[in-house]
Amino acid sequence: MFLLHYVIPFLYFILSKNRSMLFGLLLGNLIDLDHVYYRIIGKVGWLESACPKFGMQCSWGFYPLHNLSFAIIFLFSSSLIFLKNRKIKFIGWLSLGAFLNLFLDYIHLATGIGI
Repeated sequence: MFLLHYVIPFLYFILSKNRSMLFGLLLGNLIDLDHVYYRIIGKVGWLESACPKFGMQCSWGFYPLHNLSFAIIFLFSSSLIFLKNRKIKFIGWLSLGAFLNLFLDYIHLATGIGI
């Protein structure tokens, strides 16, 4: 699902030509910085998978920002897209990008299929 984290925002951009939306959706992928944080503190090795037992990606429920409560927060805050203020609208796109990232990570965990 790694490629879909970037392909989906570019597809939306091709359809809408909205740069603010593109950057918001792409910057939503910064939620994955908690993967780096766990490697810095030594909880996961730099070149290791977080879950070698399962043989698949297991960020959902393992990393601090990858859980249902954050997904709900990002989903509700993405409703800011519908407001008129450009800066607040960007925060909505950023939230939607983070939610999309969490959703794709969950699909990867549930199906085991990674693109």
